[in-house]
Amino acid sequence: MKFGTVLLAAAGVLGLSAHASMAASILIDDFSTNGTVVAALQGNPVEQDFNGGGILGSVRTMWVSTDGSDDVGTSLSVSGGSGAVNFNNGTNATGQAVLLYDGGGMGAAQTFTFASSPATQINVDVGGLGGLNFVVGSSLGASTFEFDVLSFDASDGGIPAELDFRAYAWDTSGNVATYFEKLINPFDVPVITFDTALSLDEFTFDASFDWTDIGALAFSVESISAEFDGALGTISVVPLPASAWLLLGGLGGLAGVSAASKRRRRKS
Repeated sequence: MKFGTVLLAAAGVLGLSAHASMAASILIDDFSTNGTVVAALQGNPVEQDFNGGGILGSVRTMWVSTDGSDDVGTSLSVSGGSGAVNFNNGTNATGQAVLLYDGGGMGAAQTFTFASSPATQINVDVGGLGGLNFVVGSSLGASTFEFDVLSFDASDGGIPAELDFRAYAWDTSGNVATYFEKLINPFDVPVITFDTALSLDEFTFDASFDWTDIGALAFSVESISAEFDGALGTISVVPLPASAWLLLGGLGGLAGVSAASKRRRRKS
């Protein structure tokens, strides 16, 4: 994920040549299987597994917690086979949510980090997905997570809508790769101001991590601005077509010139 306009502007051109290579995409979730978790009391997280089609490993674990103290709190929900997961926070509430894909095994506790609450322990079966290969060819940059962001809250009273996003991947040996980005909409209408693709080489991981042996995945969000509402559609791992590399090579000079002012990327 990268803030900026260069890659976004190229996206339409890349799409013209991408279709033929998309057959190798790995679907993580199309959100056709329903599931809802609601946290109504501060410090009282809720976790539940949902089994069904359109889910990598056939099981989606949904976890949610709230910093609010009323009956509304924070919710993470997929309903009516809508093809979208909704993250909603009640009046004056902020909260945290996790989507976990590990085949539904028991596993051992893994640490999930949040800015406004203590680190959370959630059990993850690091071998639950059986060792999937996410690498295309010899380059990590050739594969990206694609997030179909359907909506993102607007600025409220001049205060930008702000969301912390983290991604986690475990190989079957238990090594973990992580990514962090603060997503912001500074405008008073719902606008997606960030690139919704996340390349494997943007993660932080040590040399022993193996992208060809993936056993579990998770994605977390935390609403920094109160009463945040947003929706996410399909999540996939998508190979970048060879023709795209040629185009991006031609845009390299332009990307370099604009990087300082256009890109605001943070990793952890």
